[in-house]
Amino acid sequence: MALKQEELLRDIQKCFNNLNVEEDKKETVILREREDSIDIRCTGFPDFTEDFRQIVKAGWLEKTPPKGGKIYQRRWVQLDSEYLRYFQTIKEVYSKRMVSLGSVDKVVSVGDSRFELHSQSRTFLFRAESTRAYLSIYFFLTLQNVYYTSLLFVNISFEGYMEMLSPRTKVYTLINKDKLFLFRSHEEYFQGVGITDIDMRMANVRDGENKRSFTLTTPYRAFSFMVDSESEKQRWSEALKECVSRALSCDGLCESIWRVPSNRMCADCSSSMPEWASVNLCVLLCEKCAGAHRSLGQNVSKVRSLKLDERVWTDDLIRVFLLLGNGKANQFWGANIPPSESLCSSAHSEQRLEHITAKYKDGKYRKYHTLYGQQEALNRALCSAVQSGDLLETLSLLNCGVDINCNTGIPEFPTPLSLAKRSGQTVQAELLMQNLNSGAQIHTQNRNVHMFRCTDFSQRWCSLGDGMFSYFKSEQSHHKCGGMKTSEIICLSVNSPGKHGYEHTFELYSEEGRVYLFGSDDGSIIKNWIQAIAMAVLPPALFDVCGTCDRLGRLRCTEGNHGIGWFCLSGFKLQVLLEDNVQIIDLRKLLTLSDAGSMVLVWRGGPLHLLADRRPHFVGWQTFIQQRSGAGDQPLSQQQLTDLGVPVIIDRCLDHVTRYGLMSSGIYRKNGVNSHVTKLLERFQNDARSVTLLESDYSVDDVASTLKRFLREVKDGVFNGQENNDNWLRAAGLENRAEKIKRYQILLSNLPDVNRETLKALIHHLVCVQHLSDENQMTIRNLGIVFGPTLFHTDGTDVTGSQVVEELIQNYCSIFNVSQPLSRTPSSTICAVYLEKKTEGAEVLVQVFRF
Repeated sequence: MALKQEELLRDIQKCFNNLNVEEDKKETVILREREDSIDIRCTGFPDFTEDFRQIVKAGWLEKTPPKGGKIYQRRWVQLDSEYLRYFQTIKEVYSKRMVSLGSVDKVVSVGDSRFELHSQSRTFLFRAESTRAYLSIYFFLTLQNVYYTSLLFVNISFEGYMEMLSPRTKVYTLINKDKLFLFRSHEEYFQGVGITDIDMRMANVRDGENKRSFTLTTPYRAFSFMVDSESEKQRWSEALKECVSRALSCDGLCESIWRVPSNRMCADCSSSMPEWASVNLCVLLCEKCAGAHRSLGQNVSKVRSLKLDERVWTDDLIRVFLLLGNGKANQFWGANIPPSESLCSSAHSEQRLEHITAKYKDGKYRKYHTLYGQQEALNRALCSAVQSGDLLETLSLLNCGVDINCNTGIPEFPTPLSLAKRSGQTVQAELLMQNLNSGAQIHTQNRNVHMFRCTDFSQRWCSLGDGMFSYFKSEQSHHKCGGMKTSEIICLSVNSPGKHGYEHTFELYSEEGRVYLFGSDDGSIIKNWIQAIAMAVLPPALFDVCGTCDRLGRLRCTEGNHGIGWFCLSGFKLQVLLEDNVQIIDLRKLLTLSDAGSMVLVWRGGPLHLLADRRPHFVGWQTFIQQRSGAGDQPLSQQQLTDLGVPVIIDRCLDHVTRYGLMSSGIYRKNGVNSHVTKLLERFQNDARSVTLLESDYSVDDVASTLKRFLREVKDGVFNGQENNDNWLRAAGLENRAEKIKRYQILLSNLPDVNRETLKALIHHLVCVQHLSDENQMTIRNLGIVFGPTLFHTDGTDVTGSQVVEELIQNYCSIFNVSQPLSRTPSSTICAVYLEKKTEGAEVLVQVFRF
């Protein structure tokens, strides 16, 4: 090993020397055989920057060109403590190739920012993009610390050849610990060169389309395999399911807690190796006794699994069970159990329930505290105990009538919990938290919902309370089918009606990346559940103002408290809690929205960075935010908007014409180039915020025609539907001018906000155009002829629409209730600017009026 290390260090030093000397040499292409890789593309993968491996270094490199070609293949390369992997793109989860660092003999610099990785069987050539080869140097530096890994696996539970169906190829596959590894052949496994590995923690195994195939599904893609026989398929399926189960379990926790001898027996019946616990009563239980404890209810005994509820087991909670243990806990709970009433491991369920009820709920056998019945003395004793390491004293007090939220008499630390934290007694604090009753406790003893499993819903009895969301096979069932802590729910999403067969459904996303789907045809049931879950999940400051929402939860956010932000999406409104105050963002009015892995939302309050996450809830947030940020093929109210509530496409076009076209003869009457108009309109409808109109790129006639086409084609038009169109046209027939103006004002006030602001901005612009009719030839009449059919979606044979537009321009101030426009200077100024306020050390506030 020492010799190999010295050789590698010499190789690295040689790389440094060669890189500096050969930096400016003319590129030469070294011929290499193309590596056989398999393209395993993800379907529906999220962009993410979060590393699920311990990455030492990652970056873009150019890989060996195919068979003497001069075009290198650009690959995203990751280096961890075991493998060098390269991927088709930065988004991909599954590599095209992976090279075990245990098979690497040396690294050789070959000049021109290139280096070779020599393994036992082949040589890999990479080239860095920068001329100084910074990236490759960094790889050399990190490689010296990670070469020394074992080439072969030592914990293989199953292996063999299978045929992968997409892409169709034969692969040598093996299961090692909690991963499935794919190789081109058994020989390549020994050579340390593989294809990819699959993390089984979020995988699921199901039968395939025929008797010899099965599918392994992950959040990023499905892997379909075929084997030679049904029996082999059965063996593979069982091995993979066992791997999934093993990956999800936490056997190390059991071994840790069982180190205490008394913890190796059930606290109630003495069965060996208990795998369940009551986290508030501080006793370890066998499965049968755990079922009896669940019958007592969460308010008496909070039962958790050592293997299935991994996230419950914090370091402090583990220490509670190590410091107390069943031995000390039973000094309190079972101090007075007579031998005739002790419980044996073979006791039937009725005996077990009767004994456990008497022991914990009735306190029949407990050792009562000497201060029992003296409330003030008990409270003082608790305040003293939580500042010490005496957990048994605290357990005794908690179950002998003490007020867990009693006043300590210290204003800065008013409760025993805060006192324990102040004293640095984190284990005491954990014990107190497990025994606290939530003030927002919700019990759902009269509700049923349905859980979606594969393609069918199964009716489940659901319960929410004591910080847990659980579901059971029936109301009478004591065995929990599944559930999660409410603190582990990171997202709730309401689906559109009928999406999954039921009229009303919602999804819950857990920290582990799992998705749970619930539904009912009764909307009131789902509404009540959503409200209850929102109350349990959201911080009070956000829940109090969020109301009915479409999606809620937390995301990793740069601006958030400790990197976390809380979000509630309702329609186009995104309510955000970052620190103490809730901010409301109208997604249609975002200044910019970028979605390259992480999402960056820029609004008038500043930027908001939502960090990428590979779990499925983040993809849903991306989709919802994109949809609610405005779409070009929707009515005006669903378009991307300016801060004044005018669609961006209309604002940009009006601004461009105002800047460059007010003096243009026949503006709006002349048509632009049809291909240019079509292309520009498509750009606006795709993402209006990203469109910048430059005079050199688009003529004013092209932009004016784009505006007219959009107004003619937009859904429901500016006047919000044909019925409203008819009302405006009928109003034009009124003979009394005052009555007509009043009618126009009423119709204007009845329009949705966006439509009203859009019409106001458009007519305001046309007022400016007609003021310069001597230069542009666009009188009020000409503007009416052009925009009447455009706004009312008619063919122009009926002149009533043109009459409405003319009257709106003529009576702009009275109809839209605006002051008389400022008198114009001979230069026909169209923008007035004045300085409103300037104070020392403050920004200058400038207000701009367009008229």
